Amino acid sequence: MVYTALRNAFAFVCVLLLAWIVACAPGGVRSLPLGGTVNLALLPTTGVDGEPLVRGTRATVWYFAGPECPIARSYSPVVARAAERDATRGITWIMVFPEEGITPKMVREFRRDYSLPLPALIEGSADLGCTLGVATIPSVAVVESNGILVYRGRIDNRYKGLGTTYGPPTRSDLDEVTNAIAVGTPVEPRSTTAVGCVLPPCGTAAR
Repeated sequence: MVYTALRNAFAFVCVLLLAWIVACAPGGVRSLPLGGTVNLALLPTTGVDGEPLVRGTRATVWYFAGPECPIARSYSPVVARAAERDATRGITWIMVFPEEGITPKMVREFRRDYSLPLPALIEGSADLGCTLGVATIPSVAVVESNGILVYRGRIDNRYKGLGTTYGPPTRSDLDEVTNAIAVGTPVEPRSTTAVGCVLPPCGTAAR
């Protein structure tokens, strides 16, 4: 009986130790809760071509994309128009490629082929995506200039599944957030479920 108790206690300690290692290892990045504050000093500052990543004076939209994801490609005209509009409102868009295997050449070709002249970075380790809680591409995470994560999720509701749309969107969730930020209206942090290409879980080698 004593042996069994000791064995069970040892197993319990091992489980706790493993959980601590996963949580604290570089691959075990914990997602920031909505309304939480991002450490601005830890955000990327240099893009794929060495260009400085300048954040918006009001907010930054971190747009997570992938060159092989059909839904990400289909949103390109929407993103290009929104980024151009928001640039005059103190809101900057930065494109993030969180998948392994993405090369600078692929990013340049994606921007050229889909007319997306946005600053971009490759983050195969996906630390930023994991920190902001992004699990799907395309997704957006909106961080206000004070570092508060106010929105995470879809751009709008046009897609209900891969390859399946509702037609023209009836709700543009991201526009609601950026419009409020642009006029100085307080934004209640919220999230929506993005539809697209699902990323591997944080902490896996494929992320």
